Amino acid sequence: MSYKSCKFIQGGIAFKHDVISFCNKLCGTKRYENFNIPYEGDFYNKYIEIREKAIENCKKGILPHEGCRYCPYVEDKDWDEDTRFREFEITHWIHCNCSCCYCSLLSQTKGKITRFKTKSPYLQLFPIIKRMLKEGRIHPEAFFSIVGGELTVLKEFPDIMKLLLKQKNANYAFCLHTNAIKYEKLLSEAVARNSRTCVSVSVDAGSRDLFKRMKKIDAYNDVIKNLKRYIQDAKKSGNDNRIVVKYIIVPNVNDNKEEIDKWIKTCKDIGVKTLQPAIEFCSHIITPGTFKEKQGILYEYMKEQIVVNGFDMITYDFLEDIVKNKSFDLTIKSNN
Repeated sequence: MSYKSCKFIQGGIAFKHDVISFCNKLCGTKRYENFNIPYEGDFYNKYIEIREKAIENCKKGILPHEGCRYCPYVEDKDWDEDTRFREFEITHWIHCNCSCCYCSLLSQTKGKITRFKTKSPYLQLFPIIKRMLKEGRIHPEAFFSIVGGELTVLKEFPDIMKLLLKQKNANYAFCLHTNAIKYEKLLSEAVARNSRTCVSVSVDAGSRDLFKRMKKIDAYNDVIKNLKRYIQDAKKSGNDNRIVVKYIIVPNVNDNKEEIDKWIKTCKDIGVKTLQPAIEFCSHIITPGTFKEKQGILYEYMKEQIVVNGFDMITYDFLEDIVKNKSFDLTIKSNN
């Protein structure tokens, strides 16, 4: 049946730090409250009900939110009737071993490293994943974007990964976001099993001094050492291009060509094959801000240098729209 919807409405689930949601992409600067269910009572079944209703409404030509009309992920096509979950985003953990200056939760962490409290209870995700598997709700080709906090310091992470990796007749893929301050063998195991899986590391600096300013911790040398280790691990399976290193441009912190050039050189020296240019957008989810022209210029400069230096490159579709439109408001439809 043909109708307008998106892959996140049809098969997405996002575990955020305070709510569960099926819209797990930045499609504008507003938070779509009708997508978000607090971790209270039987929130899981409530989520299932709201999602099923959203799919039925899409079939009737009614999108869940006005912002969906401008979302680049919305398509008019024949959607699969199989509504098992295929797109997971896990960002529910609130613990980290650094304090990135662009973290979307800075208003709650107040710039401090590691732990902080929220109004919502700490969510234990492992039992929910087990329940979803038991109920047959996870598609065998499901994709998991696991962000954190920082997954390598979280008690649940090893149990969740081991559970997912041991599933027979499943071909799960992962994007595992880590700061690489701590090495985690399970990340390498996941990359070795599936060429769709990647480890994404936001280094955001080409020097130790700038790294300390960006992350509020002196761990640049540890990150480089662990990146080398992940690359060596991935070479054994021929998937070393799946170790992705990112540089997020933050105004007045690392927004200069000299530091970008250092970052690119370091990546080349240690054998990184895939780079990802980015600009800071997390703060604009909470407080809409003005797009700075310099960010766009440096973003394009990074892309040029990545190509010139022979790296593979991946980009976020929504960042391409932001730079093209020079606005963080993605309800302004781009020509992409």
